[in-house]
Amino acid sequence: MRTDLLLDRADDLLDGGRAGQAASLLAPVVGEEPGNVAAWLLLARARLALGQPDLALAAARAALRLEPRGVEPLFWVSAAYSVLGRHDLAIAAATTACGEEPGHPRLAERLGRALLAAGRAADAERTLRAAAEFAHYDADLQVAYGVALLAAGRPLGAREAHGRALRLEPGHERAEAELRRLAAAERRIVDAASLVRATDEYAESLRVPPGGRDRSASGRDVLAHVGVVVFGVCLTAVLVLAVLGRTTAAEVPVPLMAALLCAAGSAVCATMLARRTGG
Repeated sequence: MRTDLLLDRADDLLDGGRAGQAASLLAPVVGEEPGNVAAWLLLARARLALGQPDLALAAARAALRLEPRGVEPLFWVSAAYSVLGRHDLAIAAATTACGEEPGHPRLAERLGRALLAAGRAADAERTLRAAAEFAHYDADLQVAYGVALLAAGRPLGAREAHGRALRLEPGHERAEAELRRLAAAERRIVDAASLVRATDEYAESLRVPPGGRDRSASGRDVLAHVGVVVFGVCLTAVLVLAVLGRTTAAEVPVPLMAALLCAAGSAVCATMLARRTGG
């Protein structure tokens, strides 16, 4: 009973966006009960949410060893492989899951998204078209189909699919988010060439390169951007204080000027370091 309560609590934490707390709660559970499939699956979800696909894959594979043809372990194994850019394995796991429960909308969506991550937009569109026609009641699947349609160069069809999702579930967050992305893409479409360019860029944004996306590079980009902003703010403040010191009777504190100059210098060093390690 205690374990069930812990798993329910971890599930609530995940739903509330607190994956770190969920992972901390689940780690001792799988240590004490290594045969608990549900705990391993929740831990896989938490690790993926935390951007730790290697650890997520390990947890999902532990569940799969306990349930060799279980659709939930296969689902999360596929999801982790997709994030890692190991697309053949992601597609194979999703295909096996679909074979275990044909017509299951969530499994069909996972297969479609695995194909999109692999850059196979046309295959994803065909797979999701059949699934969306069969499971016409599932809003999430309609959204995934709309994503595949836009990636395949069919923005009008994508808009229709997202509209169906919203009719099924008014206020569906993913449908609304995708409609905003679609609107941004449509504003750039003025002819056939721009249509191809916009939809190709959208498809590329969905693709995960082999080996996964460089998460450290994105962190370096953020650091470099912050460094540039801090440098600009400090430099502006120094110039404003210098002007005030010359044009008014106000006395500018020397320690304040020194602190601003030091902060600007530190920002420059941080920016240069981030860009150098990124190159």
